[in-house]
Amino acid sequence: MSSSAFLLLDQEPINTIGINVLEPLLKTQGLDVTTGTNILDIPEGTRLLFIETSSKDAWGKLKEQLVNLRVKCDIILFNLDENPELANRALLSGIRGVFYTTDNADVLMKGIRLLMEDQLWYRRDIMCNALNRMLQFNKDALHKLTEGDIEPVKLTKREKAIISLMSNGSKNKEIAEELSISPHTVKTHLYSAFRKTKCRNRIELLSWAQQNIPDEIR
Repeated sequence: MSSSAFLLLDQEPINTIGINVLEPLLKTQGLDVTTGTNILDIPEGTRLLFIETSSKDAWGKLKEQLVNLRVKCDIILFNLDENPELANRALLSGIRGVFYTTDNADVLMKGIRLLMEDQLWYRRDIMCNALNRMLQFNKDALHKLTEGDIEPVKLTKREKAIISLMSNGSKNKEIAEELSISPHTVKTHLYSAFRKTKCRNRIELLSWAQQNIPDEIR
């Protein structure tokens, strides 16, 4: 069965890039594509969810939509204006990529192909900004360590194994299959690692691991 994509269109789109450009390009990659304006209409089995994000309160509207998302899929934003802060928030929130109103068909196609290979699609400046935030997080963490005696973080072998697989780009389901455990158990171990390391998301956790246990996640 072929993979599928869903284009969640804005009620009042600023252009027709979703229907006229993005949809045909997705179909050339063998994806079954459906479109709609209601997030509740997204069918089970959808692999890629493209959300049109062009309104003034784009982040607020996006959060409202995702609260009602009932399907597990990779999320990509499209039709963005030049909004670096929104793109940064998207990256740090686990959204797989963003496309802008100024992106041409060649850029869209390149991004689609990488997304289908489970890679991220962000501009270099956005990736650099996220990296700088992680480095600042590590600097702050190091400063705290020098303020006084703090108990060292002790992760379990299972937690370290999950972080190692996650650093290679594996998703929860793939990690579960590799370790012969359930996806729910993977989430439980991840939440435990977040709590122990005081990390807020996967990016911070991977950064923490690279700084503190590099030899154990290779």
